[in-house]
Formats: sequence, structure tokens, C-alpha cells
Amino acid sequence: MKKTALCLISALFAFSAHAAKLAIVIDDVGYRSDDLKIYAMPNTLSVAIIPSAPYATERANKAFAQKRDILIHQPMQPKGQHKIEPEALLIGMSAAQVAAKVDYAKKRVPHAIGMNNHMGSAATSDRTLMTHLMRKLSQEKLFFLDSRTIGSSVAEKVAKEQGVGALSRHIFLDDSDALADVQRQFQSAVNYARKHGSAIAIGHPRKNTIAVLQRGIANLPQDIQLVSIASLWRKEKAVPVAPFILLFNDIPATTSQAPFTKVPLLRGVPN
Repeated sequence: MKKTALCLISALFAFSAHAAKLAIVIDDVGYRSDDLKIYAMPNTLSVAIIPSAPYATERANKAFAQKRDILIHQPMQPKGQHKIEPEALLIGMSAAQVAAKVDYAKKRVPHAIGMNNHMGSAATSDRTLMTHLMRKLSQEKLFFLDSRTIGSSVAEKVAKEQGVGALSRHIFLDDSDALADVQRQFQSAVNYARKHGSAIAIGHPRKNTIAVLQRGIANLPQDIQLVSIASLWRKEKAVPVAPFILLFNDIPATTSQAPFTKVPLLRGVPN
């Protein structure tokens, strides 16, 4: 009987286990109906939800049902006179006040595994405020992603001092909402991942950003793997694509079956 054996060849020949990893977080979720277009994309795309947004809890529950990573997109004090949500963290708040803000955010954004800052150029530069915050996040076992809205941020450093898993954003996809600019930034994220092994990009649920993500994710180069933000916090390895499956016939070649005539330098030639 003819038998067939399945030989699984490691995908390392075509896709290294050290593939570059790209994590994308979508901020400002919870305000618009366009949010739902994000939820139609792969669940490795993470969402950051503003606690006071009208659809905050609904969006968090939907993301949880999809097994999508959820962040609290916590408003924090900016340097400018920008309008900001009432639950914002402000410089000068006590540890108790900060803890109360985090508790409120957790109730409004259930299932969150971490937090990143909404605005916060002043707040993330203030060591005292960040210490209060990171101690609370440590107690709640929440990660922190520094959106890096200012170069002087101490958020990631203080988080690590307090035992909080922390990362920082590398690329903003849509500081400019122009389609060509968003496309350029997406490619910058891919290039950064290739150069450094991983990249974290932040975008928003806007028309052009959604269009670029839909096309970009569907056509990611083979050496780039889209991953959840939690996989970077946990330092998980990239998962290789499905391995090649090659079919080999286990019946010997005809030149290896008798009767045959031996010929020098050959295994055999059929009679």
C-alpha cells in the first residue's frame, strides 16, 4: 500500500522566529460610531478607551468579547490650555485623589489590562504625580504605555521604579490627518520595527487612519508580525506563520528496487 508521510518544515526558512513585531494602539475610543470599524480589524489591534466617553463601557465589553487588549486612555494635564475631561490627573493631586481617578476609570473601562496617557505633557513630566499613579497601577496590576506627548516625560522610568511593566510609543500615525502623511507614518512604523525588532504605533479612529490600517494590515510584509500590546509587555516571542507542509511518498524510488544492475557511482538502474 502506498503510504504518505507529512513532513513539517519549520517556518524559519521563510519567516524567522525573530520577526519584527508591530503593535498598534488606537486612542480616543468611546466617542464615535467610527470606533466600530476598528473592531472589524484583527484583534491584535489594541484599543485605548477614554473613561468618560459615552460608549466607554460598551466598547470595553465588545473588545473583551473579541479578546482584544484594552487600555484606559487616562486624561492627564497638558502644558497648554487645552480642554480636558474632568477625570484628568492634575499636578498637585494627592495619592488618594489619583487612586480615586484610577478606580473610576477601571469601573468605566472594565477588563483593562493597562493604561496610557491622553494628553499629559505636563503630568507625565511631574515625578510626584507619576509616582502616585504608578504605585496605584502596581497595586491594580496594570501595565503602562507612555504615549510620549513630550520628550521630558518620566512616566516610563517611574513606572519601572515602582515595578510596573512599562513601554513607550515610538510612532504617531496621524499627527497629520492627511492620507499621504498617515501612509508615510505607517511605513515608518514598519521600518522602525525592522531596525529595532519591535515598534509601537499609536493612531486614532479617523477616516484616513482607518483606511491606511485596513490596507496596511492586510498587506503587511512577511517579516513583520502584528502583535498585541500585551505581548510586548510580557516579552512574548513572535509566533511563526503556519509551517510549510511538504508531502513525501514513502515508497522507494524505482532505482532502489530490485531487479537492478549495479553501475559504478550509481545506486542502481532498473533492468
